[in-house]
Amino acid sequence: MSSIRDDLTRHIEQGVIPPFNYAYPSRSAYRPMDGTRKIEDIWAADLERHPVPELNLYLHVPFCRYKCGFCNLYTVISEDMDVYDAYMDALCTQIRDHQEIIQSRRLRTIYIGGGTPSLMSLRHFEQLFATLDEVYPNWRSTVEEVAIEATPDSIAKEPGTLEGLISMGLTRANIGIQSLVPAEIREAGRGQANERVIREAIAITREKQLPNLSTDLIMGFAGQSGDSWRHSVDELAALAPETISTYFLTVRPDAWFSKTGAYQYMMSPDLYARYDYANATFREAGYIQESNVRYKKLGRGGYQQKVLTFHGVPLLGLGAGARSYTSSVDYMVGSVKPSLTEVADYITKARNHELVPVTGFALDDEEIIRKRLVLDTFDLDLRELDRFGYREKAHLFEPVIEAAEEVGLLRRLPTDRIQLTPAGFKYRDVLSWMFFSDNVINLDREYYAGLHRNNRRAQKHMGSEPLSISGLKTANT
Repeated sequence: MSSIRDDLTRHIEQGVIPPFNYAYPSRSAYRPMDGTRKIEDIWAADLERHPVPELNLYLHVPFCRYKCGFCNLYTVISEDMDVYDAYMDALCTQIRDHQEIIQSRRLRTIYIGGGTPSLMSLRHFEQLFATLDEVYPNWRSTVEEVAIEATPDSIAKEPGTLEGLISMGLTRANIGIQSLVPAEIREAGRGQANERVIREAIAITREKQLPNLSTDLIMGFAGQSGDSWRHSVDELAALAPETISTYFLTVRPDAWFSKTGAYQYMMSPDLYARYDYANATFREAGYIQESNVRYKKLGRGGYQQKVLTFHGVPLLGLGAGARSYTSSVDYMVGSVKPSLTEVADYITKARNHELVPVTGFALDDEEIIRKRLVLDTFDLDLRELDRFGYREKAHLFEPVIEAAEEVGLLRRLPTDRIQLTPAGFKYRDVLSWMFFSDNVINLDREYYAGLHRNNRRAQKHMGSEPLSISGLKTANT
């Protein structure tokens, strides 16, 4: 038995739960850039690599009303409308500054993420969509999905904003609920979004005829039991949103939960039983599995931007804290650590047309191949990777693919297409980490170990060198 197969088998037997991989390389692998790369040159290099020029557009709004205990995303606490006004002016300026990049590609999805962009007023979104009309006049004809992130309380408080967004073209709203058990909602730090508010928000989306309501549940809150998990799953299945995501709770050192002592950085293996229950329940309710974390109603639900990004369609991220994914460089125009000071700096630089890549990760052909394997083994034609030299580099990847086949996580079709099996969906993140390069793994660990060293409360509970701070331990690491 190969060492890779040994590692896969051991991780599965132990029920290891590594962090969810929604991007590669991870934000933690980004490092300061030397200032020589221009945004237009990065996107020109990307265009040369893609025979069919397409684009996902991500617009980041970092503002939140409160910070969830598990969150380590780029968010800041603010409800200041003057700041919102200045930020939307800056974002629209940045969109115009990227006009040539956007117009050179077929725009396929638009996602307004955060943060909680639904905290903004309808006039902010009218300004945003007017700017999109200016830059890409036909976007409503080409775009397959227009989405926004929201909290239940923001929907319940301002239902007119949702109604206006739908009239402007919104097709999906991601409404984070995490649980339908009151104690777990409070544990998550979501006291303003209690069960009554959650149900009210869902009712509003139905009344306003939102095409795709996307909700989520989290496995692993302190105090959560098998019974309480089954209650949330059953209740959400009865509410029948078009899209449901279920996440294992993994806590990193830049999340509040790391300071409480109630969580380790990698959660309990018995959570896989909760995955099994959700999987069976949602399938019985008529959902199909789109990814390891996501279920959808066929023909109605889903998360198109994520699917396309996993397939290699580049993503242009605009706004403070937004990441752009290309086939030459993944980058941000700011640092990876959020602050109101940096948001103010973003507003000033956007207004003055001074934004440049500040942090990022340069991708060679090997890392591009790894990116697709990390993200896209749900259904991937390996021949698509030949233009990046897959055959010459196959010795780096084939042992993992072969081990995954032997363990039962992958099937390989005669056409050289690989697909995850049901077991592969379940343990997808375990397999994904096996495709990480040593460089990305080491950068990820270095970043989070540094955060832990500066987190005195986490050190008190976990010690100076905690286990499982990042990724997986294998025979080679």
